[in-house]
Amino acid sequence: GFTVMQESTARPGRPRDPHADEAILAAARDLLAEGGLVNLTVEGTAQRAGVAKTTVYRRYPTKLILAVSAVAALITPMPESESVDGMIRTSLELFRGQIGSPTGQRAFLAVAAAATADPEVHRMFADKVLAPIRANVHQVLAEAQARGEASPDASPEFVFDVLMGTIVHRAII
Repeated sequence: GFTVMQESTARPGRPRDPHADEAILAAARDLLAEGGLVNLTVEGTAQRAGVAKTTVYRRYPTKLILAVSAVAALITPMPESESVDGMIRTSLELFRGQIGSPTGQRAFLAVAAAATADPEVHRMFADKVLAPIRANVHQVLAEAQARGEASPDASPEFVFDVLMGTIVHRAII
């Protein structure tokens, strides 16, 4: 009995289906976009994604983790570019296709709104969503400064604040 148990625990489980991850996060964004955090449920996400509730819970143990993960999945690292202009164009295209979509915008705003009222959501949102965006902004600005295409005095935090303020303003208005 012991060796059988040891063998069965040593064997790796079924590999995770990357399509299930994508379907879960897309379903969660849809639910967030349709009615905010209150509309997001693990059951509704599982049903819409066509997976079992346990599949969702295994990946995202809480509704908050699911919500933040769904929005964070929209943020991608900046690709390398030959020019600052190319980096800016690429980042704008990435933004339009990700957070810039109506569903992405509404999901982003739903989680951002929840972050203002809940310190745990705020911490997760800052770490998983805002930090990668901030890193992208810092990278573009550093490249621009290194090439003499931006003032060496430009503050990365100020640029980040202006961009995020503009993005949120456009999404709301």
